Amino acid sequence: MGVVIDLTHDAHVHSTFSDGKHDVETNIGAAHAHGLASIGLVDHVRSDTTWVPDYVAAVRQSGKRAPVAVTCGVEAKILDPTGALDLPASLHGVDEILVADHQVPIGDGCDHPSRIRRFLETGHLEAAEVIGPLLEATARAAERYDAVIIAHLFSVLPKMGLDETAVCDDDIGVLGRRLAAAGARVEISERWQCPSPRVAAILAGEGVELIASTDSHRKETIGIYDYVAVVSRSLA
Repeated sequence: MGVVIDLTHDAHVHSTFSDGKHDVETNIGAAHAHGLASIGLVDHVRSDTTWVPDYVAAVRQSGKRAPVAVTCGVEAKILDPTGALDLPASLHGVDEILVADHQVPIGDGCDHPSRIRRFLETGHLEAAEVIGPLLEATARAAERYDAVIIAHLFSVLPKMGLDETAVCDDDIGVLGRRLAAAGARVEISERWQCPSPRVAAILAGEGVELIASTDSHRKETIGIYDYVAVVSRSLA
């Protein structure tokens, strides 16, 4: 396909502002030590998060003297099929929003994947009834917010007892067209090993930019790619 994924970039690294082991400056230093040219610092937020200004200030201060390019991002979970995200009111200074499928958008809200799994196993839900709202919520989040990166796309499926084969090529293509039109990027996640080469190829074919990420929570794994490199080679 001739698609290039830049493996000198890591789009998704957590710090001590949320659930990471190391602070912002340590993560930036690790990115440089591992030969990266750029790093996306990302921390989990919710609607009641109050530390975003301090986080942005820390990233900007460390980034001024960094030997690598640094961006400041937040990760927020999808709340419902409309694509609403669990975000604080002000994101001043934030460069990117990472959209996460930590729960399952369905009905008027979202549900825990283990509960959805039980409904699927007992026949109270069909896979299509879950996958449809997930695809719609993902696309609508990209259309609703600026500077979106779709984090670990389809990582929620195995938690429900499903996998990517439950999502047909045509539906992935529709998602890809909507994401591309919205200017959203999709990360290939080392930690979650998704999306698959098949999904990545369809998305790339629809014009979606694919970016490398580790979803690191400790400095040792920043910019270290095995799965992402495999996907990258499959698209070359």
